[in-house]
Amino acid sequence: MDKPEGLSLQRGVRRDFQMRNILIIFFIVVTSLSAGCKKNGVENADKDAHSSDSSQPKVYLQYKNNPDWRGGEMGAIVPTVYFTGQIREAYAAAAEIPEILDHLYCYCYCAEDHDHRSLRTCFTDGHGSGCDICMLEAIRARELHKKGYSIKDIRAAIDSEFYEPYEPHGQH
Repeated sequence: MDKPEGLSLQRGVRRDFQMRNILIIFFIVVTSLSAGCKKNGVENADKDAHSSDSSQPKVYLQYKNNPDWRGGEMGAIVPTVYFTGQIREAYAAAAEIPEILDHLYCYCYCAEDHDHRSLRTCFTDGHGSGCDICMLEAIRARELHKKGYSIKDIRAAIDSEFYEPYEPHGQH
């Protein structure tokens, strides 16, 4: 017995509707996961002017006002076996220089938005795998360390290259 043509059309429309809803949900999830990670972009000409600005986030101000700042993160770095490509490279960098990363502020502002203690914290969980800023900071810090830069010099380079004004969630 053949199915009525209208019933077949209804099922096709329903399938299209379900697929569209799945794509919308997927987009919302991906957008939500990356909300704490802003892309590194336009340079700010007056970056150091924010070191005592009360509009800046609390942890950032502590970091900027203390040249010996350290987050105090002691958690283990997630093994690189779980990742590929640039993500694996970033987690490998974190595993090589965890003490240095603990002296660096993460400019995706996860200290403010996710209670992270330092750039090192990004790699003790999966956060670093979904954030370009975290990955690029870790890779850059390792690169500078291999060239013999001190923690102070690495910190200055990271600050110069990655600082962008903080925008609380909901204001992006």
